[in-house]
Amino acid sequence: MTDLPISKITRRSDARAINAETVVGLAESIANVGLINPIRVRASGDGWEVIAGVHRFEACKSLGLVEIAADVVTDDDLHAELAMIDENLCRAELSPSDRARQTARRKAIYLELHPETGHGKATKESGQVVHSFAEATAAITGVDERTVRRDAERGQKILPEVLDMIAGTKLDTGAYMDKLKAMPGSDQFKAAQRDLLHLRHLERQSAARPKVKIADAPLNDEAAQERQVAALMSAWNKASAE
Repeated sequence: MTDLPISKITRRSDARAINAETVVGLAESIANVGLINPIRVRASGDGWEVIAGVHRFEACKSLGLVEIAADVVTDDDLHAELAMIDENLCRAELSPSDRARQTARRKAIYLELHPETGHGKATKESGQVVHSFAEATAAITGVDERTVRRDAERGQKILPEVLDMIAGTKLDTGAYMDKLKAMPGSDQFKAAQRDLLHLRHLERQSAARPKVKIADAPLNDEAAQERQVAALMSAWNKASAE
């Protein structure tokens, strides 16, 4: 681990979009207790690129820090992308479509690195056990193997552009993606486009409806008496001498 100049560090071009709320929360924590977990970087040009810890990196930048603690590694492209995906999958705020996309990509990388596990079972390599994709991913992310396989299947079977369409919308749910993955690609696109238009139509209708005023909660006896006394005093004060 070493301290590196922040000005010489960049984010990966394929890094996940930054969550502003996460950055603000991390910045507050770092300002109070410092950076507990260093970021992970590798050499890139005359500087370094962030492999894992991009939100911590952005938080330190927002605080105006000049240097940041980092673990410098020599990962190749596949291992660097795998590390970035693993950190993403360990985060709770991933939407179902993001999780499906990231899990499917992790599976593709893992099978490229360990093709001998393609049958879904652990193998031995140089005397060491190489776990199946589902086993390895479950151990890293803390979810069960069934969930890993389900997320990977969603990401593999649903077109990337369809995942982009539904991301962050009310259609971004596991149940909806399970419907999409059973369709041919061309039908997926048409279905998502149709359902998004329907959602927007419903939202416009809802916005156009007059707002119904909800009655105040009933008063308890003491509060009711206080209001009645106040009303009587107000009426007495407004009354003429006659």
